Amino acid sequence: MDERYRKRGVATALMHEMVSLCDNWLQVSRMELTVFVDNAPAIALYQRFGFEIEGTARGFAMRHGELIDAYSMARIKP
Repeated sequence: MDERYRKRGVATALMHEMVSLCDNWLQVSRMELTVFVDNAPAIALYQRFGFEIEGTARGFAMRHGELIDAYSMARIKP
């Protein structure tokens, strides 16, 4: 992602709306996502919204000619 578009609160706003929609309107009790293990900003964002790491998928995807791991994260409605 282009650095000029980072740290503007867009991802936080989107996560807030998604969690609110799932919790208050759709009756979704469990949300899941997958994130590369080296994406610290995204992991921190997800954790702020209650997501927890549940496991690691080794060699999840090819990136720049190398296999990279990914975390499986989930949030269960409190």
